[in-house]
Amino acid sequence: MRLYGLLIAGILTSANLFAASDPFVGTWIYNAQKSPKPTITYGIKDLGADRYALTGSTGETTEIKADGVSIKSPSGATVSFKKVDDHNWEMVRYDPDKTVRTYTVSADDKTLTLHDVYTIATGAQGETTTTYARRSPGHSIFGEWQSVSMVEKSASEGIKMIIEPFETDGLRFSVPAYKHLAEMKFDGKVYADSGPGDTDSSSTSGKRINPSLLQLEGQRNGKPDDTEEFKVSEDGKTLTIVSRPVKSSAVFTTVWDKE
Repeated sequence: MRLYGLLIAGILTSANLFAASDPFVGTWIYNAQKSPKPTITYGIKDLGADRYALTGSTGETTEIKADGVSIKSPSGATVSFKKVDDHNWEMVRYDPDKTVRTYTVSADDKTLTLHDVYTIATGAQGETTTTYARRSPGHSIFGEWQSVSMVEKSASEGIKMIIEPFETDGLRFSVPAYKHLAEMKFDGKVYADSGPGDTDSSSTSGKRINPSLLQLEGQRNGKPDDTEEFKVSEDGKTLTIVSRPVKSSAVFTTVWDKE
């Protein structure tokens, strides 16, 4: 993380004027209750020889053997997957936060339940239970599934995002709990994410549509990964972020309250 302890007078004056008029600048607190639950599709293919192709909500496909041995996913996460019995499987994922996911298929093969227990950088834990209905023909865990319900005990409730001026006409986005930091100007150039919790391959570019609306594009390994729209409400009290992975039809919306 870059620290700016001392600034020359010209930049300091400009930044202060910018902060006073910029609706994004301030501390924002994540509100899980206001954030709508997404509709997610999940695909699981049988590749034979106890190998699986798992395609999650972001559209990323990981091919893995159900033997509990860790591999690197296409996004760089460390993932292991194992079969517990005919109705249960377990995944352990580090990205860099730890997630332990249990897959349970109902006896009639019509319902898939994913139970996630995750631990973020602060040590706080959360749980998510997502129930899926079968969307295409299949057997056991295999097939295409669509979410029908989601119950959260969120470790992210109350998480803070701090937005500050960056140089004279950019913004700095930091989420201390996830050790995330992105500093950028809205000139279309790509800026590497630089927090301790960010991967070396993640970066962001974007443009400012109007004072209260930003459009950002996230890259991973130099390729488009997702798009995000940041919008501040007219009263300046609410920030809504809509995220769309480029390889998926899923839409993720998070709502943040001004502190």
